[in-house]
Amino acid sequence: MKKTTLNILSLFVIAVLLVFSFASCKSNKQCDSSYNNETRNDNLSAEYNNETRNDNLSAEPPFSSTPSESSDNGTDTETNKPEAPDIPPASMADALFIGDSRTVGMMEYAGLTEANYFCSIGMNVFNIKKNRISVPSVGKVTLEELLSNKKYGKIYIMLGINELGYDFQSIINKYGDLLDFVNGKQPNAAIFIQANLHVSKKRSDSDKYINNKNIDRLNSELSKSANGKSTFYIDANPLFDDKDGNLSLDKTSDNAHLYARYYTEWGEWICKETAKVLKERQS
Repeated sequence: MKKTTLNILSLFVIAVLLVFSFASCKSNKQCDSSYNNETRNDNLSAEYNNETRNDNLSAEPPFSSTPSESSDNGTDTETNKPEAPDIPPASMADALFIGDSRTVGMMEYAGLTEANYFCSIGMNVFNIKKNRISVPSVGKVTLEELLSNKKYGKIYIMLGINELGYDFQSIINKYGDLLDFVNGKQPNAAIFIQANLHVSKKRSDSDKYINNKNIDRLNSELSKSANGKSTFYIDANPLFDDKDGNLSLDKTSDNAHLYARYYTEWGEWICKETAKVLKERQS
C-alpha cells in the first residue's frame, strides 16, 4: 500500500514538473516574439520619424506677416504679385558685331546669321579704321563704308584684349574715338560695349599682358563709357567663368577662346540681355 502511494506521489510530482516546464517554455517564446515585434515597430517608427522630419524640412514655413510681404493698406503681398512675363529675345536682323577673334567665333558658331559682322583675328582699336574686311552678304569694305551705307539698330563692340601691352590710356582714348565715330555714323543705333572675356587661370598666370587683372581693369574703364541711353555695357563673363573669375578650363581648348558649342549660349544670352536692356530704357 505504501509503495503504491509512493508511486502515485512520484507520478504526481513528475506531472507537476512537466506542467511547469511547458508553461515556462511557452512564456519564453512569447517574450521572444514580443521583443521581435517591438524591434520591428521601433524601426518603422524611426523610418516614419525620418520621413516626418524630411517632410517638415521641405515644407513651406508657416505664413508670417513681414513688411515686405504685406501691409495694413491692403496692397498685394510680394508672394501674391504676378510674375513678370518673359521678354522675347531681341532680333539680330538689324545688328552689327565689331570685334576680334572672339567675334569671328561668334560669326561662325553662334547661329546669329541674320546679323552683320565686321571682325578679324587680331583686330584692334588702332587698326580698325584702316582695314578692309569681307562682310558676308555685303562685300569687302572699310568700317566707314559699312556704317555709311547701311543702317543698324544695334551695334556690338568687343575690342581691347589684343591691345593690352600698349599704353593703357592710349587704348582707352582710341576706344573712345571709335565709340564717337560709330555713334556719329549711326546716331539712332543702340551701341553695346561688350566686356572682354577672361582667359583661363593658366594663361592669366603666365602672360605679362593678357591676364585677368588687366582685362578687368580694361573692362572697368570701358564700362564708364556707357550712358544707359544710347550706349550700354554688357558682360557675359559670368556665363563662362569658374568660381575664381577665370575662363573655365572645361569651356576652352587654348585658354583664351571658347569651344564652338559655347558660342551658341553666348549668342542666346546676347539676344535676351539686349531685350532686357532695351526694355529698361523704354520704361
